[in-house]
Amino acid sequence: MMDTRYNVYFAGEVLAGQDLAKVRQGIGQLFKANEAMVNKLFNGRMHMVKRDCDKPTALKYKQAMEKVGARPVIKTADPADASAPPQSKPAASPAAAPQPVEPPPAAPPQTATERIAALAGAPDAGISQPAPPSAPAADEDGVTLAPPQSDVLRPEERTVTEARDIDTGTLAVDAAATRLSEPSSAAPAAPDTSHLSMGDAGEEIPTLSADETPLAPDTDDLDLSPEGTDFADCATPEAEAPDLDLSSIVLAPEGSAVLEEEFRRTETATAPDTDHIALKD
Repeated sequence: MMDTRYNVYFAGEVLAGQDLAKVRQGIGQLFKANEAMVNKLFNGRMHMVKRDCDKPTALKYKQAMEKVGARPVIKTADPADASAPPQSKPAASPAAAPQPVEPPPAAPPQTATERIAALAGAPDAGISQPAPPSAPAADEDGVTLAPPQSDVLRPEERTVTEARDIDTGTLAVDAAATRLSEPSSAAPAAPDTSHLSMGDAGEEIPTLSADETPLAPDTDDLDLSPEGTDFADCATPEAEAPDLDLSSIVLAPEGSAVLEEEFRRTETATAPDTDHIALKD
């Protein structure tokens, strides 16, 4: 089974919270691109920066671009992009002898910087293309992100709701303001309380049962104080004065300034102007 291959694209998008000028500078340093090449990479169109690479290589590009604040787009590579099927050639005539053809010299492999420079310097028709709406982008965990407005569930995962044929021929709509139910019956009459009366305050209710046992405290050791007692023995004793050492404290002479010079208020109150005020006769 052939391993999945990936293409890495860049459409000039920056990550959330990143400064565009710093991202442009980082992309230029990452790919060693000049100002013109950076402008082309940020022209809003999709540019391929790495073609037909394995997953580790695609992740390296992704991490490097995200480190400078750029948002890469990773898509599954189409096998036709990496190797096109050989075209059929017409059969050679038996009379014609094959001519030896010298193979062209193999071109040295390009670095990533050289490929970016070639892509940025090429015309737009050859290096940029609008992003296909149906192509998902794969992240480093292999999870794909569907395009906007795509269906979340596959057809086999959706719940199919069958329409029911309900017979409503026996139903009718009542007129406006029609009651939904019959009014309730009238409330029963109030009970007769003419034979009831209120007892006097403090009167015991003979029919009221007492479940609690009445208290009977022992008061033999208690007595009343003589009349005129001031209960001085119950008062809280006064607190003793603290033993403070005031030998290092002296009083300033009368009329001395309390505040030091730096804390004194120097503003002088100004009398209000009363020249415009006069008393009437």
